[in-house]
Amino acid sequence: MRKIILLTFLISSFLKAQFYEFTFETQVQTHYTEKGLKFFEDWSESPKEREQMIEMNRNPPKEQFRVIYNERFSQSEYLQKLINKQNHDVMSIVKLPYNVGRGITNNYQENVYSFEMDVYGKKYLVKDQLLKLDFIDTNRTKQILDFNVFEAKATIDEIEVVIWYTKEIPYHYTPDIYFTDKGFVLELHYKKSDDESEMINSWIAINKKVLKKTPKISPPTKGIVITADKVDAVWDEANEKMNTLYIEDNSVDKK
Repeated sequence: MRKIILLTFLISSFLKAQFYEFTFETQVQTHYTEKGLKFFEDWSESPKEREQMIEMNRNPPKEQFRVIYNERFSQSEYLQKLINKQNHDVMSIVKLPYNVGRGITNNYQENVYSFEMDVYGKKYLVKDQLLKLDFIDTNRTKQILDFNVFEAKATIDEIEVVIWYTKEIPYHYTPDIYFTDKGFVLELHYKKSDDESEMINSWIAINKKVLKKTPKISPPTKGIVITADKVDAVWDEANEKMNTLYIEDNSVDKK
C-alpha cells in the first residue's frame, strides 16, 4: 500500500513539472529632453532626418526573444528578423534590452547571469550577479496568456523597475537580470533617466508553447571573463584602436 501511495505521488509530481517556451516582445524607447535633442542638431542638418531618427528612438520596432527554462536555468535568445535589403532608402534601427543584448543565460542556483560577446573577433564572456530586488506589490492584477499576474515595483540605483509575475509557474525566473522570490515574471519594465533622456525597456510575454520535455540549457563558457561594468570600456578601447588603424591606413594611402 505504501509503495502504491509513493508511486502515485511520484506520478503526480511528474505531471506537475510543466515547462513552457515563451515568446517575449521587447521595446526600448528613448524620450529626449531639450538638452538631449541638441545632439541631433549636430548629427544632421536636415530637420526631416533629425525628426525621423528621434521618432525611431522614441518608438522603435518591437523585437522578439525566445525564453526557455528548466529547474536551474532560464535562457533568453534574440529572434532576429529578416531584413528587406531592397529598401535601401528606408532608415532602420534595432534596439535590444539594455541589460541583455542578444540573449543571456541565468543561473538561479549561483545567482549569476552570463553571455558571450564578440568584439571585432575577440571573444569575451560577460558574467555577473543577478539583481534580486525587494519588490512591493501594488495590488493591481490582470491576465497574461491565461495566467493570473500581479504587479510589483522596486527601485535600484535610480532605476524604476515594474514587474508582473505569476504564482502559477513554480519558478522565480525572469527574462532579464532583475528577479524576485515573488514568482515567474511575464512582463517587465524598467526606466532609466538622466538630464538628456529617459529610456524605457519593456518585456511582455505574447505567446507560450507547452514543451514535451525539460529543456536542456548550458551556460556559455568561451571567452575572456569580464564583469558587466567592464563592457563599455572594452568596446571603447576596441573602437579607439579601430579608429587609429583607420586613420593610419588613410595616411599611408595619401602618401
